[in-house]
Amino acid sequence: MARKPKAKNEEIFPDTKLRALAVRWKERLEAGEHDEASRLMTEIIMGSTPMFQRFIQHEGFHRTVAVEKLVSVAQVMVPKWTSKWSPTKGNGSLFSWFTACAKNAFKSEVIRETTFRDRYHVTSDNLEDIWGYDDHEVNKDDAAAKLRADLEQMTCRWASEQERGAIKYLLECIVDSENGCDKTRAIASAAYAWGIDAEAAKFFYGWTLIQMRTLFYAQIHMPFTDQDLFRQEHAYSYLVDLLDIITWDQLKKMIAVMGGMRLKLPTIANLAKMSANYDVWRDIDTSDKDPASVAEVAKKHRKSQKTAQQIYHHMCAMLDSRRSGEHSIY
Repeated sequence: MARKPKAKNEEIFPDTKLRALAVRWKERLEAGEHDEASRLMTEIIMGSTPMFQRFIQHEGFHRTVAVEKLVSVAQVMVPKWTSKWSPTKGNGSLFSWFTACAKNAFKSEVIRETTFRDRYHVTSDNLEDIWGYDDHEVNKDDAAAKLRADLEQMTCRWASEQERGAIKYLLECIVDSENGCDKTRAIASAAYAWGIDAEAAKFFYGWTLIQMRTLFYAQIHMPFTDQDLFRQEHAYSYLVDLLDIITWDQLKKMIAVMGGMRLKLPTIANLAKMSANYDVWRDIDTSDKDPASVAEVAKKHRKSQKTAQQIYHHMCAMLDSRRSGEHSIY
């Protein structure tokens, strides 16, 4: 007698046979015949196992988690998947239903298996270090007090007490005069009081002005720091605005390790979408992961079932901890 040919594409998963078993299992379960239902479920699980094994290898899940562990995960979920399967929904293919459920379950198990990275939380930050600039000395001290101290330390090249006395007198006249120093009267008074020549007193007046201007020049002409030069060089770009967000040292490190690269920063909308997608993923991950559960989650988040399924697959790939953490190279 010739062998009856198998149905098309049922070499790995006997869909026709298992579909009939699933229908009978539902009927026995509703009738309260639990022993018979348990026997039928065992046949369904054993008949589905080869498909699970091949599916795991085809999708590459075995590169992360052992095949045996993933198969056991699917076998445990088969009763739930079967209870939610409807032979009248869609084409009634038990194979399509099981593969959709198993793919979600395997992705979740891969995430759980590989989530081992530590999470770091920054604490005890010194808030005084967040500013992106250094104060110059003129901003840290009282300018008038500093100038007075510099004037008191002023020196000259003449050892004569009369000449040094005249210079000090002229200096006080210039500094302490509220309405401006009377140059002629100051020179004449210095010459008369200190017994020096009028031309010498005039010279000392000019020399005192030069020394004072030198001190003032040092106060207002601050040398450019590297940060000042950076601000001037990139004044017409967004780089200078980064110094309102990160410190100068942090920016220098970024320049040192990533200089020359182009970076595209995400928008607030991107962050909001990422958070919303994570909520969808969590709801699907905590469900039974069958198409009906995915449809419920999609309805909850006002998305189509296809979109919710795509979000789930994308987030599973994104949450794979092999993309982050610190792992030894050698």
